Amino acid sequence: MKTRLLAVVFGAGMMLGAPASHAVTSSGTIGATLTLTNGCLINGSPSQNGINFGTLNFGTSPATFSTLTTQLAGAGGGNTFSIQCTTPEYTVQITGSTNQAPGTVVGTPGTPGRYLVNTTNTAQGVAYSLYSDSAFQNVIANNASIPAASTTGGVSNYTIYGRIQGGGNSVTVVPGTYTDTINVSVTY
Repeated sequence: MKTRLLAVVFGAGMMLGAPASHAVTSSGTIGATLTLTNGCLINGSPSQNGINFGTLNFGTSPATFSTLTTQLAGAGGGNTFSIQCTTPEYTVQITGSTNQAPGTVVGTPGTPGRYLVNTTNTAQGVAYSLYSDSAFQNVIANNASIPAASTTGGVSNYTIYGRIQGGGNSVTVVPGTYTDTINVSVTY
């Protein structure tokens, strides 16, 4: 009997010295990723849509005009809009304008034809052209790159000139406000 009792006591002692549970540690990783694409600052803003490049204002003139000219009034002041991109491979283009040729057009349509349309009588229009130079020698075609007027410190400045010619001093031009919207794109 003594032998059995010792065995039971020895077995009970082993159970008392064993830990109640085992701790387990699992480990792994978290991947962090960032993908940056080319970007441009247009007039200092990273916006990609709804950008104000400025205005072409031919001013107020008698309807009996012959030739009218203007230069871009940049949205940030001055006569330019500015572009600075992370890549030198970008293009600035006029992609078209809103108005089609109305029924009656005053002035000489250029190539492409661009038209200011009377806001109260949309059948009346005035033809105009866009140029990249003040001598009105380099017509800006749709979807063709516009050359930079200047580049300083990686910032390129662009300007646009507008010209209406062939008004012919006509007394048949309908007075009123004439407008168009010119679409500009920067592809980078």
